[in-house]
Amino acid sequence: MRSIKRGFLAVLVLITGLFILLSFLNRRQQLSVYENRSLAAHPVFSLRSVWDGSYFRGWDDYFSDHIYHRDDRMREYQWLRLYLKHSVTVNDVVITDDVLLPLLPYRDYSSYDYDPDANSAVDRLTQLQSKVEAAGSLFLYVGVDEQRMAFADRYPSYLYNKSDYYETMGRTFRAACEKAGVHTLFLRDRLSGQDPMTYYSRVDHHFNLHGAFETYLAVCETLAPSLPAFPVLRQEQLGAYKLPGEFYGSYNRRLYDLSPVHEQLTVFDLSVLPPYERWDNGVRTDAPVLDLPGRGEKVQYSVYMGGDMAETVICTNRPELPSILIVGDSFTNPVEALCVYSFNEIRSLDYRHYHQMDLTEYLALHPVDAVVIIRDSLNYVGSEGNGSLR
Repeated sequence: MRSIKRGFLAVLVLITGLFILLSFLNRRQQLSVYENRSLAAHPVFSLRSVWDGSYFRGWDDYFSDHIYHRDDRMREYQWLRLYLKHSVTVNDVVITDDVLLPLLPYRDYSSYDYDPDANSAVDRLTQLQSKVEAAGSLFLYVGVDEQRMAFADRYPSYLYNKSDYYETMGRTFRAACEKAGVHTLFLRDRLSGQDPMTYYSRVDHHFNLHGAFETYLAVCETLAPSLPAFPVLRQEQLGAYKLPGEFYGSYNRRLYDLSPVHEQLTVFDLSVLPPYERWDNGVRTDAPVLDLPGRGEKVQYSVYMGGDMAETVICTNRPELPSILIVGDSFTNPVEALCVYSFNEIRSLDYRHYHQMDLTEYLALHPVDAVVIIRDSLNYVGSEGNGSLR
């Protein structure tokens, strides 16, 4: 019996040592596509890190992130949870019959004071609107529901969807905007009573092309009375079609290609757009506004505009048409692509990445006819990135 135990222990040590050796020899990944995060870096030795224990914790994180064939092991684990255990939530994703949603921790907002956050955000917008208008540009704030709000009723009744906070904050923010005279447009009003399945992704936190198109139309209709005449795309001109292959959205990505909910990404016919020149982050690229994937490549939301850019400038050389500056995060990407049809010059800024100058300084250097800020409903009162415009 003792020899069997020793033999078992020896085999266990050998397997463990082999995995450690293979992990050391394994090709190093810096990013996890599935988890959308940077993997732990090799810990740096110092006396201080040894003393406070961070050096050894660093090795724990490092081996956890770089163990041999980690993605395969993680995929096997998620498969067991999905198809053997039939879990409703896997890797912080809520799985329903037709939609994937984020798992949200419960918090009691019954005594939360919404007014200070909303008023602070609106004060910033009021000041910004005054500066934009003083520079001779139209100002428009566009609010769009984030996917989890559009599908809040798809959460199982026993799971928290945070709609108590989002809905109340949204109403408080809108009321403060109206009182302060901020020029606003909310996509929810346009889509009221319609099936969100038509306008939002089932596997990603963004709207789909149809939601982006409705946003584009609403912006054009709102700006048109105050701008020189410009063409507006009609839905029948889009030539919308689905890309082959499964859309790799932000939620099914967490499920390691095992999602039971499937979707294809809808794009439009690029031939409808006029010729244009394009600059990204100050470098001329002339890149297409739809970065279509090659054979075998995953279809991701970054198809629109090639993903998030700090600054993009597109010129269509039609000086008789107005110019527009669009500010916001990834929700703006498909809207920017559609705006190429309507405007002579399209500028876009994402202040999560653009740090060269404030918006008012940028406008002084690059005047435009209209400034449109697009924010999703989770970030109406956010004070960082695109919520801290000056």
